[in-house]
Amino acid sequence: MNPIKEREPQVIVSTHIPVIDFHPFMVGDIAAKETVANQISCAIQEIGCFYLENCVPQTLVDRVFAQAQSFFALPQEEKNQVKLAPGTSRGYVARGKERVLLEAFNFGLDVATDEAGVTPQGFGEPNRWPENQKEFRQLLLEFFTTCRDASFSILQAIAIALKLPESYFTDFHLERNFNTSINHYPSLHQALPLGETRFAEHTDYGSITLIFQDETAGLEVCNDAGEWIAAPFVPGKVLVILADLMQRWTNDKFPATKHRVPLPSKFPSNPRYSIIYFESPDYDAEITCLESNATPNYPPIRTHEYINQIATGSYASEKK
Repeated sequence: MNPIKEREPQVIVSTHIPVIDFHPFMVGDIAAKETVANQISCAIQEIGCFYLENCVPQTLVDRVFAQAQSFFALPQEEKNQVKLAPGTSRGYVARGKERVLLEAFNFGLDVATDEAGVTPQGFGEPNRWPENQKEFRQLLLEFFTTCRDASFSILQAIAIALKLPESYFTDFHLERNFNTSINHYPSLHQALPLGETRFAEHTDYGSITLIFQDETAGLEVCNDAGEWIAAPFVPGKVLVILADLMQRWTNDKFPATKHRVPLPSKFPSNPRYSIIYFESPDYDAEITCLESNATPNYPPIRTHEYINQIATGSYASEKK
């Protein structure tokens, strides 16, 4: 969990998360793009996140969820064949002592083994695909490419909202070192100890994150007032949240979105599936607070330096 946000949320409220039609940004002129960008800016500052419609086709999302269900239904020994290796982040993540409520499969840009570099948290790692699952691999890579293209357009919209050149943020994401996780939360048959969650509150590390849920939903986000808001499944919509490095970049104008998955209210519960697309700046990109009349709240830092500090637990808040 990122220590940037120090304010502790207190209550759950029913405030609605804005839904923004992204089609005008994709096909419109500069005036249409500015209108959508301003809607995004308002949503971020008022709620902290937003849904986009006409962004990623729901038919594609549904097909990925179907593949996810098939994969997680495989015998454990088959899933373990693509279990991620120590020190890596791509492949199958089994349930264990610290992940009893979740199993996952992580992947990203398909990098050949001989092209992989020694970099942190999935940067340049080869994927680990299950054997005899050609459709699984093809569909997940198609989904990854679609999300990558959509996320670049979202970064352009955020740049326009901040009165920056449209390519300002995308110019820092040219290596396309992004990662995706498909998650399975198995059914729960009884209540767990007080304070337990399906996924504890946290913020993500990179720039932006796209979140897709199934009908079971369960996600909650924390708004800028410190209140927890339900982020339900909305057909045809993708939830966009901001991550740590975007908060640093914008000098806290666009804060990272704290989110969590609490336990269900009824038992036995339905299984839950989600798909998370994480976007991070290039490995060596220097993240510097944007110029404004305000004093920078953070010193410059490179992407890999920040992620390494978080991954090793050595991060100490540098906020001035």
